[in-house]
Amino acid sequence: MKKLRDWITEHSDNYDDFIAAVEEYGKSIREFSVSDEHNELREAYMRRRIAESEEKYGKAAVITGAFHTSGIKNIPYSEKDKKLTDKLKTVPSKATLMPYSYYRLSSRSGYGAGSKAPGYYEILFRNKCRGVPDNTPAEYLSRLAEYQRKNGFSASSAEVIEALRLAETLAAMRGGKRPSMSDLRDAAVTCLGHGSFGEISLACADVEIGTRIGELPEGTVCTSMQEDFMHQLKDLKLERFRSASAQELDLDLRENLRVKSEKSAFLDLHRSFFMHRLIQAGVHFGTQLSTNQDNATWSEKWTVSWTPETEIEIVEASLNGETVEGAAKTSLNMELLDSQSLSDTAETLYKALLCGLPECIKTASSAVQRMASDCASPVEEGRTIGTLSAIVRFGSIRKLDPEPLTGIISQLFLKFCLQAFNACICDANAAEEMISALTFVYEACLAHDFLDSERFRKILGDLADSDVVNPLISGFACALLTEKGEITPGKLSELVSRRLSRGTPPAEGAAWFEGLARRNRRSLIGRLTLWEKLCSFIEGLDDEEFKPVLVALRRTFADFTAAEKTDIAENIGEVMGISTQQAAEMITAAVTAEEQAVIDELDDFDFGDI
Repeated sequence: MKKLRDWITEHSDNYDDFIAAVEEYGKSIREFSVSDEHNELREAYMRRRIAESEEKYGKAAVITGAFHTSGIKNIPYSEKDKKLTDKLKTVPSKATLMPYSYYRLSSRSGYGAGSKAPGYYEILFRNKCRGVPDNTPAEYLSRLAEYQRKNGFSASSAEVIEALRLAETLAAMRGGKRPSMSDLRDAAVTCLGHGSFGEISLACADVEIGTRIGELPEGTVCTSMQEDFMHQLKDLKLERFRSASAQELDLDLRENLRVKSEKSAFLDLHRSFFMHRLIQAGVHFGTQLSTNQDNATWSEKWTVSWTPETEIEIVEASLNGETVEGAAKTSLNMELLDSQSLSDTAETLYKALLCGLPECIKTASSAVQRMASDCASPVEEGRTIGTLSAIVRFGSIRKLDPEPLTGIISQLFLKFCLQAFNACICDANAAEEMISALTFVYEACLAHDFLDSERFRKILGDLADSDVVNPLISGFACALLTEKGEITPGKLSELVSRRLSRGTPPAEGAAWFEGLARRNRRSLIGRLTLWEKLCSFIEGLDDEEFKPVLVALRRTFADFTAAEKTDIAENIGEVMGISTQQAAEMITAAVTAEEQAVIDELDDFDFGDI
């Protein structure tokens, strides 16, 4: 059936033959389809509307899909149709126009009746209108090559010519008058993609589907959502951003004391609410850029641009509400209903804060409160503490009362402290998640006086001193204590000596050092005793013990800067009695054949136990 459809579309050159073939194609679909009451009702309503239109205006032209053609063509409106359609309920509605886009017309977008390749069929249609349909294969392949060249891939004229010849050969073998799109795709994969579709997949999407977007004239009938959007643009003085060219929008969320009215004083804050509500509603009018961390509480930077695609998204968002605010509320409430974890619910609460929606904030806060009492995962608790901490820290600029959230944070903090030690007795994958949770809680303790920082410091001390928790976490806990100066030099020296000694399995010692190096690297680099212990630890390993340790150390130092690595090399050179110049020469020297053999061996190393 699919091949028949493609044959009709691509190989029919006579309009009358094309219409007749499409009708027959529609009939054949109906013959193989199960009778559907819904379709019968739809076609009855179509016949009724056609009859009413012809009675009022005379002969009517009808545009419909091939499936319905034989269901309404030359079939008069009947009494049965009247009985069926009289039962239909009427509801108030408002119609609008929206610009098309080739992607949304394609089946790739999920549109059931969509074309598989609107861009390709435009090429075919234009060539047929010019009377040169045989130019289509060459134009299609040339456009693929053009896309490849523009995006840094090789695509020679010879490859295009060979692809065209191959496509013509395939068409002849398959009984076609000229190459169809499937023939062209196969030939393009072979000649332009060198046997791999992945190499030309983006080019095919660009040429076959296309990126064209239509536009609407001014004054087109709008939905209430579109009207609200335009009203908000005017009210917030953002009309100049309704332009195809991308523009930057800098927002200062603080009160502007130089103006008289409250509306003007908080103009940028309300602009921020509007931009975040649009994102939540699925309208991509603006993209928030990363904020300067020094000004994160009050400064936002956006890139704003208008495209017809934006208007399509606004019309689609109207399904969730009559205003931008209403659509954002619906989206947030749906997220809350679908949320399965405490941290996801907290993220939704954070989004509600950014959107400036008090009702959603209240609902999400209640949901977080309920889920917090049942949460048994320290990882989830840590993530949620991090999210809620950010809300409390930055909420005042958005007019949020932090008091209800401080109680939830305190509750989660207490649960985390009670569970943290046992949760840290875990494997490597769980260790990474716990390190992330510990970081969130650590930063929350630094930010809020209402948390018992001393209790958390004691937990870190227990983790740093423990031999049963994961060594990566133990090293990381030691790093956090060192960062705040809450571990004595003597205790740190004791831990380094114990972890980097023959009494500790080499893999555990390397993991502990990796955790220690996650924070406050400059402080560690300055401790010569640490590098002395590390050198002594490595020198005491045999060949088999050395391999997993080396892999772990390479992973540890991968994120160090070049300057940090140079300082470490100088420290190790000093421990080994090598001058700074000699150490630099050893670092920059070419890799020997023996060293390369070791590197190649490491590439095949089994990482399963690390």
